[in-house]
This record gives sequence, C-alpha cells and structure tokens, in this order.
Amino acid sequence: MIKITDRAKEKIREIQENDEENRFLRFGVRSECCNEMHYSLSLTREKSDQEEILLINEIQVLIHTVDTRYINQTEIDYQENGFWINNPNPLVSPLK
Repeated sequence: MIKITDRAKEKIREIQENDEENRFLRFGVRSECCNEMHYSLSLTREKSDQEEILLINEIQVLIHTVDTRYINQTEIDYQENGFWINNPNPLVSPLK
C-alpha cells in the first residue's frame, strides 16, 4: 500500500479542480532503457484493464499490477519545489 500525505492530497485536489477531466492519479514506474527505472506520477481520465483503482487519502489512484512490488510502502509528499516520492526500500531512481 502507498501513502499520500495531506500536503500532497491538497496539491493534487488543487490541480484536479483546474482540470476536471483528469480524475485519477496514476502512479507507478517506467523504464526508459536497460535497468534504469523512474517513478511516474500523472493525472489521467482513463484507466487501463491492467490497472487497479485504490482510494488513498480520498484520492483515486491507478496502479498497474506489475508496479505494485516496486512502490509498496511508498509515500507521495508535496513540498514547495514539487512532489517527492519517499520509498523506504528504493528499487528505482527518484522522480525527476
């Protein structure tokens, strides 16, 4: 399970209010090449068949079933300079 801090929830809600089309937060990992993996965080309105919807701190989060093992116990936070991904067991590079 992942956690979304209250600060991150407020910022996500603020962004969603300005763009009502995108109702889901998609969180996972992406691979650009070889073994290099990065966190992926975006808003979307469409869900794929391979994604599950989780309600986390009142936010509907889409997570691809394959990504679950990489993001388990991860916290999404927001600070002045953007979103921060805190993983106690990091297996991927930080969000850039």
